[in-house]
Amino acid sequence: MTFASETAAATLRVLDRCFEQVKQDGPWRWHCVAQNGARLPMEASLGEGFLHLACSAGATQACTSSLERALFGNDSLAGGVKFALDAKSHGLDMRADIAVVDEAQLYRRIRSALDGFHHSVRILKPVESDGVPVAERGGEASVAGVAELLRESAWTRTERGPGDLSVELDAESLPPARIHAAGAGLAVNVELARLNATTGAARQSLAVFLLTATGALRLVRAYGVQRGEQEIFGLQVGVPSAPVMEEIDHSLAALSLAYRVCAREANLLLNEAAARCYLAAREFSNNYQTIDEKEN
Repeated sequence: MTFASETAAATLRVLDRCFEQVKQDGPWRWHCVAQNGARLPMEASLGEGFLHLACSAGATQACTSSLERALFGNDSLAGGVKFALDAKSHGLDMRADIAVVDEAQLYRRIRSALDGFHHSVRILKPVESDGVPVAERGGEASVAGVAELLRESAWTRTERGPGDLSVELDAESLPPARIHAAGAGLAVNVELARLNATTGAARQSLAVFLLTATGALRLVRAYGVQRGEQEIFGLQVGVPSAPVMEEIDHSLAALSLAYRVCAREANLLLNEAAARCYLAAREFSNNYQTIDEKEN
């Protein structure tokens, strides 16, 4: 196929290097197969300077328990890979968005994303797999390079401590994003909500809402983490350990937009009555369980 864009031609060259099989599926779309112990088919498409990779999570319709595992697993995935929920089918899939800068950069980003895809398959299994999560392998990343890049940018940054930065997002009344080391890569986080209780409709509705939003947002993934007796829910962009300025700009702009889209509704869902109504409206009400039902 003759490409009108050198970016598309370069992307195809890199895909051929990274995947076992690559087949054309229309203009700037490909079916790809990765092989790394397990065969992993996925779709690749190029648009607006981004390569989008997507792979089914294996289930035609997700239940709230698998969504909670996905939401709390997003924080550990390498290469910016994310779990996302289809708003219409309730199907759970795995995705990654990669800014295309040049061939060498794209090759490194795809290889890292493939690690994240293979790890994400294990997260959804009921029995925890052996071994260290992919995102934690290798040496610890450093924010020093990002701090240097931000000095020459329009983003306002503040050093919170050694290896910990905060950046003002692009909107009024938004909390600052935190840039910190996350295993062998970096993460840019902004917090949305906290729950003191770890059960109930609020937790499940947040999983449904945030993973659905993740499916509509470029680069950004929702996540949940346990901090003592609290659970923290937020939005995050996974960033490579040595990003270029274009990747930092895309990440902070995407996170600014995502916060404006998600913050109000996420906080409304902290109310149990509102959360139950939301689950019913999304037709997830039959999947709701109390903690006693889960333990019996």
